[in-house]
Amino acid sequence: MNRKKRNDRNHVIYEIVNTSNGKSYLGITVAIGRRFHYSAHLRFLKHQSRARKENKQWALYIDMKENDPSVYELFIVDVVRGKALAHQLETKLLKKFEYELNSTH
Repeated sequence: MNRKKRNDRNHVIYEIVNTSNGKSYLGITVAIGRRFHYSAHLRFLKHQSRARKENKQWALYIDMKENDPSVYELFIVDVVRGKALAHQLETKLLKKFEYELNSTH
């Protein structure tokens, strides 16, 4: 018997700030249990890895290639239940504030 896929998981909305130039990135990741900061930190590490290994011309990855990892700070903006609600909030925040390192919005 197949289990029904959950659609009410917690999602972490996080912000990565480059403290040397003030530029920031807003992102979403799925929460691992109730370890919200840990979940965001793992996603940050994945961003760093992809920036080094892949040839993506995304603003965040270009910035990460040019700077030492120590210049970045990670903040939890919110924790939202459900993927659709998380994406709605992310879109609202991207329109309201200036996130220079988000390439897709």
